[in-house]
Amino acid sequence: MSDIFISYAKADHALALKLSAFLESEGWTVWWDKSLAAADLYRDEIMKQLASARAVIAIWTNNSIKSDWVRAEAGRAKADGKLIPVKTPDVAYGDIPLPFGEMHTENVGSTDLIKAAIVAQLAKPATQVSPVWQITGLFKYQILTWIGIIGTAITLFTTLKDALDLADWARDLVAHWQEWTQVFWGWVFRLFQVKIPREFVPIITFSAFSVLLVAGVNISASIGGQSVKSNNSIFVMRRVYIFGGGLLIYVITMVIVGYAVDIAFMFIPEDTSAASVSVINSLAVLAYAIAQVVPIGHLLYFLRERSWVLIASLLFLAMSVCLLFVPLFFGVLRSGDASTAADESILSALALLQFSWMAAIIFSPLQQLTRRLGFVVLGVLTLISLSEISKLNLHQYLQPSKVSDNSVH
Repeated sequence: MSDIFISYAKADHALALKLSAFLESEGWTVWWDKSLAAADLYRDEIMKQLASARAVIAIWTNNSIKSDWVRAEAGRAKADGKLIPVKTPDVAYGDIPLPFGEMHTENVGSTDLIKAAIVAQLAKPATQVSPVWQITGLFKYQILTWIGIIGTAITLFTTLKDALDLADWARDLVAHWQEWTQVFWGWVFRLFQVKIPREFVPIITFSAFSVLLVAGVNISASIGGQSVKSNNSIFVMRRVYIFGGGLLIYVITMVIVGYAVDIAFMFIPEDTSAASVSVINSLAVLAYAIAQVVPIGHLLYFLRERSWVLIASLLFLAMSVCLLFVPLFFGVLRSGDASTAADESILSALALLQFSWMAAIIFSPLQQLTRRLGFVVLGVLTLISLSEISKLNLHQYLQPSKVSDNSVH
């Protein structure tokens, strides 16, 4: 834990370095982000250091008064009662954003006054947070996320039942999960006098748990001070335009693919065998699946966190494939009927999932969201691995060997 945390704008790196050197020469430990160019990649560490520091110095300059990061860090420090604001001489009190402009603020060059303010701040007794409060607080803010992760992982695992040779316990888990979710959603939709097909239950279940996951990530980030830009109206409007543009591109792509598929089916001779029709229909499904990749390019172009955008998009895309195309493909293999492979209900569900993951990526803290999606994938792989290990019957080797009746006593 450092004594002092320095909050500053990237353009004021030299000023922060000079102030840090002075404070360290006085014997205090100082933490400041020396790689602010990649602040988004280290926001967890930044918030950890901000929370643990006993004093926080916010340097107000013509650059930092426009910085969402400095405002957020200063706001958190002020709420914790440990903010020591300083400013450059060219910044007037009226220039400092509210409510920080109402606080007494020393000039950054007044080292003696800054030192006195730090001594007074560090002399205050540190507030001890009980372990019970820490555990319950963490549980309260993470419970939605973990319910979403576990529910999403189990739902995806159930959609793979036809593609995998499951162990007995895994088949029981899948059967009970499907039964429970069908009963639950049947009861929910009966309240609204709506009847849903059974094949839509996994999609609705997946969507519900995904919403819990995304909501949990956003709430945790907001409470942890990581959704720094969410209060910036310009930032939000830009994200809205990006989302609208992505939807428009996706709709245009799906319309073009739909017309291409319809034209292709017009040229199929009437005497074409069922096997050939099945192959053509599978190619149509493949064309719709490829169309899902188009919005990824749109997001990669407009969002700065390109590596996280790509990973999160591919994870969501893989989940959509497991949810829709895997059951569809194996259902066609079982029945030999490909007539429903690309019907409107499947395409509607696909569009809903596409809109949902685009919104999640655009409006959520992307790094945290991607990590949680990684936990979902890890959960599915864990269930598959446990199922495969169970089929090896390794438990028989753990049983004690029986003593032969012919043994000599």
